[in-house]
Amino acid sequence: MKRSYRLLPALLVAPLLAAAQSRSALPPAAPGAEQLLGVPVGGTHVPRAAKPQLPPNPYQGNADAVAQGSELFRKMHCIECHAPQGGGGMGPPLSDHVWIYGGEPAQIFMTIMQGRPNGMPSFANALPEDSIWKLAAYVRTLSRSPGESVNQPPASKQSGKP
Repeated sequence: MKRSYRLLPALLVAPLLAAAQSRSALPPAAPGAEQLLGVPVGGTHVPRAAKPQLPPNPYQGNADAVAQGSELFRKMHCIECHAPQGGGGMGPPLSDHVWIYGGEPAQIFMTIMQGRPNGMPSFANALPEDSIWKLAAYVRTLSRSPGESVNQPPASKQSGKP
């Protein structure tokens, strides 16, 4: 009789533990940038069969949004690392066509949102996603050649250099 009383608490607790473990195994909800979490970073070291389809910047080519992105570039102190026109300094230059973590709009967005090792801070808690897209639109204009169209993003190359 004593044995059955000892097993009773274990039988009652086991289903509760299993339910709690299955709930914690579920992936957490992404904070709004869910579609971008699969964005490849760079791409110079591992060849891929096909270039993934990345979402476009909703503000690409929008002069007002680019102007707001320029203002954010100044207000968020991006110029301290990347220089006023994106020429580089402590941070990598943004005025050339070499993008360490990828130069597609979605990749720039994720770099600003998440930050990168060795110095680039995350702005996820400092800026709303809308502002990050505007900042990304402005950053893309820094590497534009004088004859390039405003509506087309500049051709980007990627580099493995830090």
